[in-house]
Amino acid sequence: MPKTMTLSQVMKQLESQGDEKVRQRYVRDGAGDNVFGVLLGKIRGLAATLGTNHGLGLELWETGNHDARILACMLLDPAALTEKEARGLLEPLSNATLVDELVGRVLVHAPVAPKLQEKWMDGRKELSRRAGWKLLAGRIARGPEKDLDVGATLARIERELPDAPYRVKEGINYCLVWIGLHLPAYTAEAIAIGERLGRWDPRPIPKGCTSSYAPEWIAAALALRKGEKTEARKAMEATAKAKATRGEGKPVAAKAKSAPARKKSAAKKPSSRTRAR
Repeated sequence: MPKTMTLSQVMKQLESQGDEKVRQRYVRDGAGDNVFGVLLGKIRGLAATLGTNHGLGLELWETGNHDARILACMLLDPAALTEKEARGLLEPLSNATLVDELVGRVLVHAPVAPKLQEKWMDGRKELSRRAGWKLLAGRIARGPEKDLDVGATLARIERELPDAPYRVKEGINYCLVWIGLHLPAYTAEAIAIGERLGRWDPRPIPKGCTSSYAPEWIAAALALRKGEKTEARKAMEATAKAKATRGEGKPVAAKAKSAPARKKSAAKKPSSRTRAR
């Protein structure tokens, strides 16, 4: 049964779970200064305790606190949002993470999603355009859009991505990948468009993460569905295994910790001369 908590109680709990290192990372990522630095796993745990609570979600959103707003995205009731209310939540945002959370957890399930998608995709604001493309991708993932002209959408993706602002590029590319994954008849075409667009994202790929390059992202996701591993994943795991074999991984740390313990035991062992007495 969901637990009843007031806004004040929830904010105190969030603040108590904040971590300064996490907070600094969130600030660097654009969360602003009003943030406690609560790990996402802890926010999810609190959300599971509270359950859907639209009123509390709106109160949390009004605080402007980054962690509270992430939690709000897990409590809001999509069916209760009007178009005006949804726009009021998203359009003032300046943080891409919050945009993605609000779209993926709430707005994609809202009855007003089609109107929001159309308006935002055709808008001028960078994060609203990102939201529009991500909203379309989420709706495609939920089930093929009966009124969606996929061919025209793919043509628009290829036309608009090259000159779009970076954060809009991410949203458009996300939609391209989702078409490739959720509409099998268009997988090959999505991959071909990704190849023509090329590697538009200059950032290095973090260890353990999938490339944002659409052909590789689609291939990795499809392989995962089949329980297979891509060549990139195999290479990464082989490298990790080789390092462990050479003693560059955790085994070294384990040996380093065990050595002092043996030394300490040896020091306490009585000599033969002491035993003779």
